[in-house]
Amino acid sequence: MNGAGIPETTSKQRGQGWAVEGWDTMGKGDERWYYTFLPYNISGGSTSPLIPLFVTEGLKGTIAEVGIVSALSSVASVPANILWGNLSDTTGKRREYVLIGFVGMALALILMGLSMTINEYYLANILLGLLASAAAPVGTVLVLESYEKHEWAKRLGDFSKVGGIGWVLGLVLGTVWLQALAPNDGALTMRALFILAGVLSLVSLFLGLKWIPEPKRRVERDLLDKHVLSVPVNIVERARYLPQRMVGLLRISSKNLRTCNFPDNLRKYYIVVFLIFTGFLTFYVGLPIFLSDYVGLSSSTVFIVYLASSLTSALVYGPAGKWVSKRGGKKMQMMSIAIRIVTIPTFFIVTMFPTSAIMLAVVFCALHAVMGFCWANIAVAGNALVSNMSYKDFRTQALGMYSAIQGIASIAGCLIGGFVANYLGYLETFLLAIAFVIVGLVILAFVNAEKEPDECVSPHAVHT
Repeated sequence: MNGAGIPETTSKQRGQGWAVEGWDTMGKGDERWYYTFLPYNISGGSTSPLIPLFVTEGLKGTIAEVGIVSALSSVASVPANILWGNLSDTTGKRREYVLIGFVGMALALILMGLSMTINEYYLANILLGLLASAAAPVGTVLVLESYEKHEWAKRLGDFSKVGGIGWVLGLVLGTVWLQALAPNDGALTMRALFILAGVLSLVSLFLGLKWIPEPKRRVERDLLDKHVLSVPVNIVERARYLPQRMVGLLRISSKNLRTCNFPDNLRKYYIVVFLIFTGFLTFYVGLPIFLSDYVGLSSSTVFIVYLASSLTSALVYGPAGKWVSKRGGKKMQMMSIAIRIVTIPTFFIVTMFPTSAIMLAVVFCALHAVMGFCWANIAVAGNALVSNMSYKDFRTQALGMYSAIQGIASIAGCLIGGFVANYLGYLETFLLAIAFVIVGLVILAFVNAEKEPDECVSPHAVHT
C-alpha cells in the first residue's frame, strides 16, 4: 500500500494482468496528450476520400483497382490490430505502439504520394493497414490507464471527440487544398496533399515523444465493466477497415475462439454485422469515383460531400447515446439500417433527373448527412448490443470479434463493390449493397439482441 491507501503493483502482478483501480497517473487537467492524436486524425481525414480518388485520377486505374486498394489495407489491418494489441498487453507498454502508429501513418501516406504505379500504391496501402493500426488498440487503453476508474466513460468520450474533430478538420483541409490548387494540376495537387498529411502525422509523432505518458499502472481489458465497454470509440465512418480506436481485443487461441464463449444471440448478431457491413462497404468503396467520374463533381466537392457525413456523425454521436438508452439499441439500429436501405439507391436515382451541378452537390451532401446520422446510431447501438449480449467475463473478446467481423466484411465489401461497379455498373452495385443490408436487417428482426445471457453458461470465460 502507498501513502494514499492505493495498492501498488509489482512487475509480476502487471505481467499477470491485474487491474488496479483508483489512480490518476497524469494529474488533474493534464489532457494535452489527447491532442497528439489531433494531427494524426487530420491526416486520416484529409486522405480518406483521396485514397480512392487518386487511383483513378492520379494513377489512371480502374474502379476494380480501387476495391483492391481498400481491401488490401483492410486485409493488413485486421490481423495487425490483434497483433499490436496483444503485444502491447503482453509487454505492458503503450507509448511505443502509439508512436509506431504515428510513424506508420506518415510513412504510408508519403509513399502514396510518391507512388508512380498501382503496385507501389498497393504496397503503401498494405503498410497503412499494418503500421498505422498500431495506435488503435493501444490509445483507448492508454486513456483508461491514465485516469481514475470513475472518469473512464467520460474520458473515452472526450478522446473520441478529439478524433472526430480531427477527422472533420482533415476533410476541411482536403477540400480547401483541392479547391485552391487542383485546377492547376490535379494529380500533382493530390500527391502534395498526401505528403502534407504524412507530415501532419509526423507532427503527432514529435508531440507524442514529448507529451504521451507511459502509465505507471496497468488495466486488464478482460476486467473492464459493461459501462465502459459500451462506449463507442469511432465517431465517424471509414470506407475501409482502419479503426482509430479499439477497446475490445480478440485473442487468438483455441480456448478463446470456442463457439461456447459466444452466446447464441450474439453469434446470430455477428452474421447480421457481417451482412450489413459488407453491404455498406459494397456501396462506399466506389462512392468517391461515382461522385467524381459518373456524376461529374470536382474532387473538392467530393470532400465536401464526405464532410457532411462526418460532421453529422460527430454532432449526433452524443445524442445517439441517449436515444439508444431510451429507446433500445436494437430499435435504433434497425431504424438507422432501414433509413440507409432507402438512402443508398437514392444516390443513383437523383442522377436520373435534370438538375444543376450545384443542386446535385447539395442533394448529395444532404443524402450523405443522413448516412452520417445513421452511422452514429448504428455505432453506438452496436457496441451496446454486443456488450449486453456477451458473457460478463468475455466482453472484451466479444467486442474484439465484433471488430474483426467488421474488418472481414470490409474486405468482402470492397472487393465486391469494386468489381461489380467495374464490370456491371453503379446501379447494380448499389442494389447489391442494399440486398446485403436487407438480409441483415431481416435476420436482426429475429435476434433477441437485448437479452443478457446466463453467466454460468460459458465454461471457458476468463474468471478472476
